[in-house]
Amino acid sequence: MNTYVKISEQARALAEKRASEEGFDSLDEYVDVLIREDQAASTVSGWLRSRIEEGLASPSAGEFTRDKFDRLVSEGIARAQRRE
Repeated sequence: MNTYVKISEQARALAEKRASEEGFDSLDEYVDVLIREDQAASTVSGWLRSRIEEGLASPSAGEFTRDKFDRLVSEGIARAQRRE
């Protein structure tokens, strides 16, 4: 199925340049990857946000430290990589 999206000539030129620089065979392939990466980032962001909110609401949460934050980020990244 072919679907077309209108973008400015400037945006198209930039996307074509980036696609070529990154070694994609086509602009379509590049855009597909961008959309999948955006979806993965959104999933991780939502998961991380809910984990932080859940932890902060917990009476046993204790102090929210940089170490806790870093651990949550690492868990989120690992989760996203498993879904790829």
